[in-house]
Amino acid sequence: MTVQDKTVYEHAWICLQKAEILKDRTRSNFSDIEIRCSNDLIFFEKRVGESIVGVATEVFEPGAFELWFLKTILDNGDLSFSERAPGKFKDLAVDFTKIFETTIRNSARVDRWEEGREAFIENVQFFTSRQLPIEAVLPAFPCKTQNRDKAQEGKPDMGEELALQRIIDFVQAVNSIYAPGMKFYIVSDGHVFSDCIGVDDNVVDTYTAQLIQMYERMKPAGFDGICFKGLNDCFKSTSKDIINAVLKDIDIDHHLETMVDEETDLNRKILMFGCDDNDNLLREQIKTPGHSRLFLYRGFNKFMSEDLSQTDAAQKLSGKKFKKLISLVSYEMIRRNDAYSNLVELVFPFHLRFSIHAHPNSGPKFGIRLLDPEICTTGCHNQDEEDRLLHIPTPWHNAVFKVSDAPKLIVSPAKLSQEYDNDETYTGGWDHKQRCFVYTRKN
Repeated sequence: MTVQDKTVYEHAWICLQKAEILKDRTRSNFSDIEIRCSNDLIFFEKRVGESIVGVATEVFEPGAFELWFLKTILDNGDLSFSERAPGKFKDLAVDFTKIFETTIRNSARVDRWEEGREAFIENVQFFTSRQLPIEAVLPAFPCKTQNRDKAQEGKPDMGEELALQRIIDFVQAVNSIYAPGMKFYIVSDGHVFSDCIGVDDNVVDTYTAQLIQMYERMKPAGFDGICFKGLNDCFKSTSKDIINAVLKDIDIDHHLETMVDEETDLNRKILMFGCDDNDNLLREQIKTPGHSRLFLYRGFNKFMSEDLSQTDAAQKLSGKKFKKLISLVSYEMIRRNDAYSNLVELVFPFHLRFSIHAHPNSGPKFGIRLLDPEICTTGCHNQDEEDRLLHIPTPWHNAVFKVSDAPKLIVSPAKLSQEYDNDETYTGGWDHKQRCFVYTRKN
């Protein structure tokens, strides 16, 4: 232990020999990881530049999977740290918060922003007090739904363009008042859920690639404020052979027939084995009358019944069997959502946690609205139902309508086009160049 290490740890830590932890495993794979412990915690640490980053766990004897998992989190995690810097860092955090709450923050029907605002500011101060870029993470932009009553086609369209522009505008507003700027991480959850929503893995890859291309075309010169990651990025590794023996006995439930990519499915296994919450606890929760997880489960059932209504399974199965399938898919979706939320917290531990769901904003997650209500209004949405299910309209479950006599763009499921098509006072349809529906009232 170095003198510097002793200064930090002299009252708490005992240096462990790596051999005690690694035993006869392939130590070369973990050569850059330092392991220390106290009476009740083990710290797995790695030097990154001038800083040391790490993961703290309860005391346990890690196996090959646990060691690989912790190392991979440290290798792929967005972990940066520096000493506090002098300055009016709280004022800067408050200024950032004012931009957030007057631009992209979603106001939920039951909103507790006043309760969460101070915690939000404290989170921002982690960055401003160190003069680091303020970093936020948003799990979103999975892929287009396969339900053509909702989305017109599978490619990113005007909806995604509007959403990306809104994020760019937000980041630029922050950059204008805070010199270190902002990094906004879009972490796709497409590969987490694709097999649950009837989408092939390669379709998710194509959507993500097209989304990034759209961003590259749109972004201002010199702008680098948005970063893209996904499930496969979080588990990027050249040493997965170490855990093959463990993963071969792990099964992932695929309730729908989709084309599954081998590497992606391996990462789903890692996700569920490494980050899944207590499966038995969830089962008990959704059986408990009045429990919030029961309401969530019922909400997923309703949403997935609609989303999967055009799949082959919906056409082939009886009503009773399709209902059973929806129940299984909904349960799996909740499990994976919990696991991915845990993974995001590990990979992005200090980041502001943004969400496209209508959380009450008391923290730790804060809801944002990707489609600006100043220029967009919603159609064919039951707002009471949306609020109850924590839904905020998103580009991947809707289409955009430009209607000549409407004061704003309309964000609605694509089936709204049927009403305009059947209305003899309008002419128009899907515009491939503008990537939205365009309707003009006849003179």
